[in-house]
Amino acid sequence: MLTPRLFVGDTEALPEAGREYSLPAAAARHAAQALRMRRGDALALFTGTGGEYAATITHIDRHGVVAEVERFVDIEREFTRPLALVQAVVAADMMDFVVRKAVELGASAIVPVQAARSQGLPPERAQRRVAHWRQIAIAACEQCGRNRLPRITPVVAWSDWLAGADDQRAPMVILDHEASMPLARVVGDSAPRTVIVGPEGGFTREESGTARACGAIAAQLGPRVLRAETAALAALAVIAALG
Repeated sequence: MLTPRLFVGDTEALPEAGREYSLPAAAARHAAQALRMRRGDALALFTGTGGEYAATITHIDRHGVVAEVERFVDIEREFTRPLALVQAVVAADMMDFVVRKAVELGASAIVPVQAARSQGLPPERAQRRVAHWRQIAIAACEQCGRNRLPRITPVVAWSDWLAGADDQRAPMVILDHEASMPLARVVGDSAPRTVIVGPEGGFTREESGTARACGAIAAQLGPRVLRAETAALAALAVIAALG
């Protein structure tokens, strides 16, 4: 049975090997109510900045959870180089799905962009969605074993993101089902640092052209037209396997 993993990095008090540690309220509720853990159960704690702590629950009740921190385990489960997913905003449930699975597949950053055919997001709602996506990312890290939280940026206009593109994002790949080059070939030549996926309905020709003018390589995932969320995850899986 897999050892439950809990994120504890949002508080000032952090775990320390050889000492007891009171879990933050959210982590304590998850351990007690969702996971139904008991005294003596093993768990792993991580702060989101690398490595994890092996611990055992010594006290658990409705007031909180205390664990004995046994040791720090310096283990990494990240790609050897950062890989950012730039995802044009899609419908709420599908965007949640993309964030969750992109974290599992190893994306180091997720950049939601507002393209011409994106779902509309007023500023206040966009802030709430980003906060929601960050919680999804935490839960995905707990599930998949990652000890570093991927960065999820505020929603930005597509043109503004392109204007800020620099060498740190290259090589960049933009998915286009009409492209002549398969993504696998691009990855074989040089593993991308950034993969760009359009919204439902795709980027406009002008948006795609601007991306290529900024250095993005157009690539396709086969002869079929994939949904936006399918394309994002297929691309990340190809890069994870071949990069």
